[in-house]
Amino acid sequence: MRLVFDRLAPFFLAFAVLVPFLFVDSIDFMIMVNGFRTPFWDMFFVKSSALGHTITVVFALLLVLRFRFKWLAIFLLAFLIQVFMVVLFKKGIYHDELRPYLYFKYLDMLNLISLVDGVKMRHVNTFPSGHTATIFFLVSFFAILARNKVASWVLLMVGLLVGFSRIYLFQHWYMDVYFGMLFGVASSIIAYLYIKSNPKKWHARQLQTDYKIWIRHTQNAVRQLFNY
Repeated sequence: MRLVFDRLAPFFLAFAVLVPFLFVDSIDFMIMVNGFRTPFWDMFFVKSSALGHTITVVFALLLVLRFRFKWLAIFLLAFLIQVFMVVLFKKGIYHDELRPYLYFKYLDMLNLISLVDGVKMRHVNTFPSGHTATIFFLVSFFAILARNKVASWVLLMVGLLVGFSRIYLFQHWYMDVYFGMLFGVASSIIAYLYIKSNPKKWHARQLQTDYKIWIRHTQNAVRQLFNY
């Protein structure tokens, strides 16, 4: 448990710092963020948001295959936990909860914001942000796997960029993103602690891979992720 707190310390700090924004009026916050739009940031956050797609999980899996099966087990379990948590709330408890676009439309407030060209606006199932949960499951997993805090800070910044992109692109409320962060990190912690407390002989094994094939699959995953 000490290792988790040590390597995820930047994440816990970020959670604490970002709590006050939960009490800011959601509509005002969306309008404020929308006011910072520029062509450069439009392109930047569209690309950043892509990191929250499931294809990123496939890309990450190719990296995890290079490590012991212990880490593969943690990765797969964390992914399943994260998916379960997101589906439980998005499709179950908060099913059909309005996303920002439809909420503003019902209030006849779309004239107060501008949307990014080419981004398909989602209407319902807003809580939590699936993109944010996915990226924070990934970055927190690799932060635990890493051996220095610098890596943890870099990974946290990547996660925050993806989370903020969901607000910037008018796809999610701040609360959706914040709890997406929590769900993603919680999934990695739960999976790590469970696998660590239930060691198996096969955890020490490692897959022998053909690195040429691995590199080719990695390149293909990157191309699909960024659409080039």
